[in-house]
Amino acid sequence: MAVFNKEAIHQGNVPCTRRSRAPILYAMDFISPRGKRTGLLLFVFFFLTETERIEGIYSHQTTRRFSSLTQNYFLTHFHSDHYGGLANTWESGIIYCSLPTATLVTEQLGVNRKYLHPLPMNTPTVIASRGKPITVTLLDANHCPGAVMFLFQVGKRNILHVGDFRWNRECMLLPGSPLNGFASEQKNLDDLFLDTTYCNPKYSLPSQAETIEAIQALFLKEMDRCKGSKSCKTLHLFGAYTIGKEKMYLSIAERHNLKVYVDPKRFRILSALNWPKERMALLTTHKEEASVWIVPLGDINMKKLPEYFPQANSKPFATSYDRIVGYRPTGWSMGSKPSSSLVSSRYNGNLAIHSVPYSEHSSFPELVDCLACLKPQRIVPTVNTSKSDEQVATLLKALSEKQTTLPFAAPMEKPR
Repeated sequence: MAVFNKEAIHQGNVPCTRRSRAPILYAMDFISPRGKRTGLLLFVFFFLTETERIEGIYSHQTTRRFSSLTQNYFLTHFHSDHYGGLANTWESGIIYCSLPTATLVTEQLGVNRKYLHPLPMNTPTVIASRGKPITVTLLDANHCPGAVMFLFQVGKRNILHVGDFRWNRECMLLPGSPLNGFASEQKNLDDLFLDTTYCNPKYSLPSQAETIEAIQALFLKEMDRCKGSKSCKTLHLFGAYTIGKEKMYLSIAERHNLKVYVDPKRFRILSALNWPKERMALLTTHKEEASVWIVPLGDINMKKLPEYFPQANSKPFATSYDRIVGYRPTGWSMGSKPSSSLVSSRYNGNLAIHSVPYSEHSSFPELVDCLACLKPQRIVPTVNTSKSDEQVATLLKALSEKQTTLPFAAPMEKPR
């Protein structure tokens, strides 16, 4: 099996397998009409002989040129660094994904529904790729809503592409999961395309549950500040992506039965996720109904926070907010030095920012645990791919320290 990464595409060098008509998985990197690179988009299966090559794939004609190679595309989730290049002009083939992702791609990007084929979760589905059967199973990636991992069976090969994921063996190795076959060594996982966002031993992140509990405690302290006071009023701003980080603010809303303000665009996106009515009832598009607002993660800084005072205090005759507290949930807030507290806080007058290392990507120990459980024959990093060899070596070193014998100690073929 041959693989090429973004660098290979940029150079125009597309490697081919030495075996005639062997299956190849390609991670395509799209480019926008203006020439701006927009990131990893879709995963494409097709068959090539030794002599076939792909030429000139970098241009605004990209999608048309792909259509001559395959009609099957796979999208892991609705984040812009993965769907970059998709637009209402898409006509190159069928996009396989989860139902929430399909809904978002249609509603937010304008892609015609006829090109979207949502697949059921945890159900092997056979599709044809140039006349060859490929079985694909969608598994929950524990990332943003609708995010999936793709488990492919191509001939006798098993290939897992995790997209973006947060490994949790308790969730991902439940009875009935096809991943249990690899954990029990009843089957071999030939190739693991791994989200290596935090592929560094310094990123030993706390669990999501731990970080949520830490924010819950801080939120309670902030609420206690205004108990019994009619003039004290705090606006709570939770940073989030367009989609992602929902667990953090929903945990606050559900525990305290609070309304959460989201702007109309975010409300439309969240409405596409088929959430229960009780959860959707916690959301409002009216600012005056909530003291908890969801804002872009990039706005949680001391420069931006004061800009929310005029918005929050625009209603006449209402008690004015006298304090704004921002909550910044991101794994990058994890400092390099050990700390007794999960949360780092900054204060400036009537402003406060609480940063917590809540992440929807796997921590380094979780990556190692994933390898220990699934025992892949080959690892293909999908983040910072120019350092793939270094990343694999780091992971294997940590794995060797974790267990006496490596389950896949044989030398692994390097991506070409």
